[in-house]
Amino acid sequence: MKGGSAIEIIVHYPETPEKQALFDARVAKFHAEYVAQYIEKLNCPTEQKLKLIDAIAQTILDGCEEDKKK
Repeated sequence: MKGGSAIEIIVHYPETPEKQALFDARVAKFHAEYVAQYIEKLNCPTEQKLKLIDAIAQTILDGCEEDKKK
């Protein structure tokens, strides 16, 4: 690492499927809020922002449908 020192990080993963599902939901909510805030700050018309959100939602739905096919 250039100019810095290594740090040790300890990660504790969820121990049960229920806790993993809760963790996954919290991560998804965080990501969604981050994307919404990012889009809100964009310097473009509201209509363009809404089209972007619709495109994101469609991409997610398409991905969910592909997962169901597997």
